[in-house]
Amino acid sequence: MRFVQVELSPTGKALVDIDKLTHAVPQETGTRLFLGAQHVDVPHTLDELENLLAGRDRTDDGEHGTAGFHTR
Repeated sequence: MRFVQVELSPTGKALVDIDKLTHAVPQETGTRLFLGAQHVDVPHTLDELENLLAGRDRTDDGEHGTAGFHTR
């Protein structure tokens, strides 16, 4: 299992098993994630969610990408 920490609407955080993620639907204030028969609402856009699932900063636009390496 692979987990990622996401913020929940309206507040809080949760660990989400990304192996159970079936699909995501954009909403006005974020995205609804479907995890099997359950769903959670997160205040992230699909682009931000993609960054989180890839282990990048939520707002990473790729301009300062370091291929997974941190700079000092």
